[in-house]
Amino acid sequence: MKTEPNAKTTDSENSSDSAARMSFGGHLDELRKRVVRGVLALGVLFIVAWGGFVRQLEALFMLPHRRAAEALSHYEPPIAIDLKLQVLGPVEHVFFDLKVAFLAAMLFGFPYLLWQIWSFIAAGLFPKERKVVLGYLPFSVLAGLTGIAFGYTIMIPKVLEFLYSMVNTDLLQPAYRLTDYFSIFLMFTFALALVFQLPLLLMGLGAAGLVDAAKLRKYRRHFILVAFVLGALLTPPDPMSQAMMAAPTIILYEVGILLVAMQALGKKKTSPDPSSGGDAPSSGTGLSE
Repeated sequence: MKTEPNAKTTDSENSSDSAARMSFGGHLDELRKRVVRGVLALGVLFIVAWGGFVRQLEALFMLPHRRAAEALSHYEPPIAIDLKLQVLGPVEHVFFDLKVAFLAAMLFGFPYLLWQIWSFIAAGLFPKERKVVLGYLPFSVLAGLTGIAFGYTIMIPKVLEFLYSMVNTDLLQPAYRLTDYFSIFLMFTFALALVFQLPLLLMGLGAAGLVDAAKLRKYRRHFILVAFVLGALLTPPDPMSQAMMAAPTIILYEVGILLVAMQALGKKKTSPDPSSGGDAPSSGTGLSE
């Protein structure tokens, strides 16, 4: 009587395992379906953005430049920067509109695209591995969006303000191109989205036992140097941009150290202490006797 449930359980586990094991062709077919769904979703969002909201998107992407120009107008003496950017070709603004619409489609379609990727990858993971990834994934997305928002509202306008203020308007006439502005915008946006993943990366390394808070503190000075090197690689060649990129990177490193320390403290509290666990029953028995 007891062997029947075990046999049924074994049969069901075997059937589920055989169903979970897909052939190479099956994996390719599943991947093709996910890719097609993601591309179709991005295509629909791109058409909607380009066809109905391109003027609003242009204004949003131009806002950091306008903020920098308005800030310079309050200097003493004021620095006059045109609120409009230069377009030097008949199709330059067309490509700008296409890029803006595509970025908007990527931003709004990213959750669905990420879900499709996760649905494909999760099929090959164990339940424990899925739980770990799902624990980090929402915070990773939130960190990336925070980095993009930080760049859009604070860093890009301040960097542009500094770069614009370096021009000697007595000898030179500023005429900034739309293409150059968009390149700077993209560079800072993607760089900050990646930099803001640093605390989660350190937490992952700490959970894997590769680093701890003490080791991260030990190499703090080395990381500060690395932060300024990364700032030089990811930003225009001026000290203001490099410092503004290095500063949040160093702060995020310190946040990562704090999170790794809290993670280790939580592990100590949840893990049983073998020395105290063995002594507690005997001491209690002695008192009762």
